[in-house]
Amino acid sequence: MADLPYFDLLMDERQDGGETGQLWEEQVHWGYWEDPKAADGTRADYIAAMKQMDVELLKAGKVADGQKLLDVGCGFGGTIQSINAAHSGMDITGLNIDPRQLAAAEAQTTAANGNTIGWVEADACDLPFEDNSFDRVLAVECIFHFPSREKFLAEAARVLKPGGYLAVSDFVPTMAFFAKTPIWVGVRSRIAKSYGTLGTVPIRSYKTLGKRAGLQLEANRNIRRNTLPTYPFLIKFFREQGSEDAKKTMVVGTRWIKWLTKAGLLQYRVYTFHKPA
Repeated sequence: MADLPYFDLLMDERQDGGETGQLWEEQVHWGYWEDPKAADGTRADYIAAMKQMDVELLKAGKVADGQKLLDVGCGFGGTIQSINAAHSGMDITGLNIDPRQLAAAEAQTTAANGNTIGWVEADACDLPFEDNSFDRVLAVECIFHFPSREKFLAEAARVLKPGGYLAVSDFVPTMAFFAKTPIWVGVRSRIAKSYGTLGTVPIRSYKTLGKRAGLQLEANRNIRRNTLPTYPFLIKFFREQGSEDAKKTMVVGTRWIKWLTKAGLLQYRVYTFHKPA
């Protein structure tokens, strides 16, 4: 299982009532602001932006009522809760390799609107489902923890029904060769102290990886600018409201991702793939 210091911290803080555990009680991802200048730096604003990120990913995945959907790397179930509230007649599966996250997700999620929700403990690169099982597959801000993006895309393509869609959000270097430089090797280790295991950055483009898996890249959207208010909010939050463990675990990695992003070396991209009918 991947080493994820921030989820270890969150599991402890959920037990102890810590502020960071409460902030990331449901969603555990960056926020999305249509107008980043309108961000006001409050907790309520950031939570709303995390929910809006879910909205953007559901649009990218063309999620609609009555679908059979797989949310890979589902965390505490925040994205599934968004789907559950906004759609009906859904058959939803949340998958994660960490049983602690699944237990927390199941405990705080109740199916509504005629939806059914199930939880599966498994590896995203070895999905325990039959071919052509799902109308939609989502991977919200988690694929960088997987051992291989290429293997995951191949597995997602396998379990998607013909005509189905996959939506992925990921941190992607602006220039592929940057991931091979000494700068990235050094920075990567600092980010890992906060956010843990980071899979190998592929040299091939997502379009090529998708094509090798039998998927067509339909949309490729860089929303780096829309995520920028995440960084000052989180760094201030950890410093002023976080526990000593939260400060020690989270500040360094978040600052390095902020630097890479503001320097234009790291993008936040949302991809939509289509499996041809």
